[in-house]
Amino acid sequence: DTQSEETHEIVEDLNENNADPEENIIDKLNDEIQDLKDQRLRAAAELENFRKRAEKDQADALKYGVSNFAKEIINIKDNIERAQSSISEDVRSNDAVKSVVEGLDLIAQSAVSTFEKIGIKKIDSINEKFDHNLHQAMMEIENDEVEPGTIVQELISGYTLHDRLLRPAMVGVSKKTQQNQQSEDTDKE
Repeated sequence: DTQSEETHEIVEDLNENNADPEENIIDKLNDEIQDLKDQRLRAAAELENFRKRAEKDQADALKYGVSNFAKEIINIKDNIERAQSSISEDVRSNDAVKSVVEGLDLIAQSAVSTFEKIGIKKIDSINEKFDHNLHQAMMEIENDEVEPGTIVQELISGYTLHDRLLRPAMVGVSKKTQQNQQSEDTDKE
């Protein structure tokens, strides 16, 4: 109804101006058609963008929805590793606890397998260049054998879930020894 009213108004305006009504009506109607086509195209584009955003949000929810759970099972794996490292070789060879140690090893292997299935990866840190996106420096360690800024100690392992950081690796980063730092400073002078 509003379109027919607008068309009627256009016809009346043209008649009042004593212009060639057919040409002016055709021009005005063509402009109106073009405007409506543009509106339809914009609406279709907005709908397509909304659909793509919704699909991406859904995929991200499926991919990263387990992140809170993943953080918790990382802590369990840390405790398993602590338990494994606290068992001495003498205790490992003792027949009375051998099956418990083997069970603990199987649990650790199962955790690694589960991590791989859901996309959790351990961050390799030792001898890598420090990256503030993956590592948290806990200390500096004097070491002239490697380039400054190289990770020489890992205190706590870091993990990613697909391409997102779950927990940064807590690391010790190399720096030049005081003696080499002073000699380098005097060389600059």
